[in-house]
Amino acid sequence: MNFIFDFVTWTELLLCCGIIICASILQVSIGMGFGMLASPLIALVKPELVPGSILAMGLFVAFSGAWRERKNILKQELKLGIGGRVIGTVMAFGLLVIIPDVESFFIVFGSIMLIAIGMTAYGIKLKFSDKNLLNLSIVSGLMGSITAVGAPPMAIIYHDRDPAIIRPTLNAFFFSSCVLGLLSLGLSGWISFQHFIAAIIFIPAMFVGILVSAPFKGLPRALVSNALLCLSAFASILLIFKGIF
Repeated sequence: MNFIFDFVTWTELLLCCGIIICASILQVSIGMGFGMLASPLIALVKPELVPGSILAMGLFVAFSGAWRERKNILKQELKLGIGGRVIGTVMAFGLLVIIPDVESFFIVFGSIMLIAIGMTAYGIKLKFSDKNLLNLSIVSGLMGSITAVGAPPMAIIYHDRDPAIIRPTLNAFFFSSCVLGLLSLGLSGWISFQHFIAAIIFIPAMFVGILVSAPFKGLPRALVSNALLCLSAFASILLIFKGIF
């Protein structure tokens, strides 16, 4: 039996919801990894759902986080970051327009995911400056618009800043990033109404993951992070092979 206007089957939907639950548990437990786990695994189950449904979910998550702490948003940095994101999104749009088919998208998606994983694994750090913020926002825009994983470049520059200040600023940045990413996907023909329906269905699964995450908070962060990176890398490599062969 098909679901969501013959777009995704019940089996695919349940698998994707399971992935969303696991990714949510991971995000709450170690403070990272939602998109890095969810995007490549959902792409393996139902590639038509990425990155649109993940970005649509990100709209809700990022907006709620930014709104709760809106008084602490660093507006000047946010403006500069959004400016870089616009440039990166335009670059992503140009790339999406010339991608001829789904197989080629797999290769591009998997390759960009591996870059994001590499950035996270090597723990690259840069000193904060307006120039670095702009440049990394461009990279984040390019990566996020295609894979829904734009956080690693921003982690490089915000690694030593006060979380109470940076958290709402980055949430506001990622909200604008989701808007721009969805616009880019829409204009390039890589998103449809079904992506938003899927995102609405995935949100309860995300809350389930958050609610059951407490027992997992005691897991060794390094072990979980390494497992995440290995699983994400494996899924990304499979996508590349799927695109090639």
